[in-house]
Amino acid sequence: MSIRKFGRAAWRYGKGLARAGAAAVPMVAAVGLATATWAAPTASAAVPNPTVTEPITATCSPSCPSPPGPVSGLHQPAAADGVSNVKYFTTAGYVEEEFFFSGTASAYQPDPTAPAWTSSGNWSAIPSTTIAPAAYESRMLVRRPADPKSFNGIVVVEWFNVSGSEDVSPDYGYYRKELLRKGFIWVGVSAQAVGVNSGGFVTSPSFPVNFGMKAYDPVRYGPLVHPGDNYAYDIFSQAAQAIRHPSGVNPFGSSHYAIKAMIADGQSQSSGYMVTYYNAIQPRVKLFDGFLIHSRGAGGAALSGVAVPSPAMLRTDQVPALVFETETDTVGHFSARQPNSGTYRLWEPAGTAHVDSADLASFFVNLPTQKPSFPAFICKDPINTAHEDYIMNSALAHLSEWITHGRAPPVAPPIDVVSGVIQRDSLGIATGGIRLPEMDVPTLTQQGVGNTASGAAPPYYTSQNAFCFLFGRALPLPVSLESLYPDHETYVSEFIHATNARAAEGFLLRPDAEEAVTNACDYSGPHPSECEWHDHH
Repeated sequence: MSIRKFGRAAWRYGKGLARAGAAAVPMVAAVGLATATWAAPTASAAVPNPTVTEPITATCSPSCPSPPGPVSGLHQPAAADGVSNVKYFTTAGYVEEEFFFSGTASAYQPDPTAPAWTSSGNWSAIPSTTIAPAAYESRMLVRRPADPKSFNGIVVVEWFNVSGSEDVSPDYGYYRKELLRKGFIWVGVSAQAVGVNSGGFVTSPSFPVNFGMKAYDPVRYGPLVHPGDNYAYDIFSQAAQAIRHPSGVNPFGSSHYAIKAMIADGQSQSSGYMVTYYNAIQPRVKLFDGFLIHSRGAGGAALSGVAVPSPAMLRTDQVPALVFETETDTVGHFSARQPNSGTYRLWEPAGTAHVDSADLASFFVNLPTQKPSFPAFICKDPINTAHEDYIMNSALAHLSEWITHGRAPPVAPPIDVVSGVIQRDSLGIATGGIRLPEMDVPTLTQQGVGNTASGAAPPYYTSQNAFCFLFGRALPLPVSLESLYPDHETYVSEFIHATNARAAEGFLLRPDAEEAVTNACDYSGPHPSECEWHDHH
């Protein structure tokens, strides 16, 4: 690629981006279908209020690698809690605290007096008549602005993912920039048993590990008791009840954190629980104002061991739900696609992966403790590097505006799928869907599928490398960069045009649009770049 200085051109395009951003990238754009009216959640008599224990200050046991945090109660999160983001807390004026909460949880079952469950999602559930209530003690991780005046009024409650036999917060990793810059409160809830009690993943004598909290730190987490996933829905609800209507200890430490709305969130394995919760539990408990359901399949999670219908649509008489399907998940979710409505949006960004390199890295770098964790993944191809985080930031912003001001998110085109196959252009990039600028002006072929475990993986713990199929891949383009862009100025010009288009459509927030253009300006390809781009506004 021929590289030329183009400061004047970059300045011209930069001004264009600034102008477009000011006009077309407010917090959200009121684009799309009219928004329906839904009932605002109120105090839920159907959900008991648990007992919340003050911020946990117990020291680490001699057997765990290092103390989890100072005795002040500021808990340094473990690897899979997104520990690499500790620096963002201090920069953004955030604090993090860990609480235990306990009570008696109920299992649920389909209501035998209501219509049978079908793919419509109009499901009715009641406390189980065959599975007795059980005592539990679980935990929540709270990340909040230190100053209540910095709180924007919206709480995001993420159902920890446990696919790797430990609590993981993948969505926090994706939308953390928007969350911290706009003053959200984030709460991670240990809703499922494996995160508390895990007996470990696939191990060998050369790599013994137990990811469960009670195992790696039996002193700090010894009091936790999880009776099983039949109770997970009610445990999640009771955490929400304690947040929304605190009785006793307030998990935010002060009543000055005035809650306007609360979002339930789950990704991957947790998204299956979100589907069932949305269709069967939310109508009963009415604790959440909106749902962010990320990378779901066609069905939902079981209820007390009973499989739910598949495909499972989301019912349309509840609070707003934004379903975010990466390219990795598009085919598996395909049969559950449904029309956009006043309470439903489906976003499918082309070229994105179930877990990409940036999100994966957020679990494994800058560890303040040496909690047992996965060894490095060894995949056949480089892991996807598309900026899914930009679209997730926008999703969080749009969903928040939808539930607080009734402004619906933009309607997004779906990824093109024919006979179960994602359609691709001549460069191997999926067609259709939300188009990140790097899909329309590419320097790599970003795909959400196609990766596998490397044959060079070590003999121990090989099951973890089976996750490689979720990581997508970033491949060299099948053509030369010179054939697409005669010079660097042309590349940046086209990239800024694509960025402005996504911003105008409402899929890119201004800070992310500016970052994207700066990265494009700095992109060197096979040669060093002389480009500098500055927004002087």
